[in-house]
Amino acid sequence: KQWYQRRVAITAGMKGRHEKHLAKGIALSLGAASISGALFAYYGIYKHHIWWMKYWGNFDHEARKERISVNEDVYFQKWEYWWRTGEWVGNGHVVPPALPLGTALGAHPRLIRKE
Repeated sequence: KQWYQRRVAITAGMKGRHEKHLAKGIALSLGAASISGALFAYYGIYKHHIWWMKYWGNFDHEARKERISVNEDVYFQKWEYWWRTGEWVGNGHVVPPALPLGTALGAHPRLIRKE
C-alpha cells in the first residue's frame, strides 16, 4: 500500500456532527446573503432610483440653460484673463479687464451653443 492509501475505507458523504456544522454554516451564509441582497436591492437600487428620478424630475433644465448662457461669456473671459495674466478676478459675475487687442483667444468648447 502507498502512504496515501487509507487502511479503513471512508464511507461516501459526511456523517453526524461534521455534516450538521456544514449545514449550519451554509444555511447561515445563505441567510446573510439573502438578507443583505434584499436590503441592497431595496435601499441601494429601488430607493436610490426613486430619489434620483425625483431629483432630476424637479430639475429645471431650461432655467439652468438660461443661467449658464448668461454667465458663460463672462466665465470664459475670466478664464482667458487668468490664463494670460495669472490673476483670477473673482467669483460671480465679475467682468475682467479687457485683454490687449489682437490677443488670440482660445476656442473653448461651450456648454450652450452660440448660433
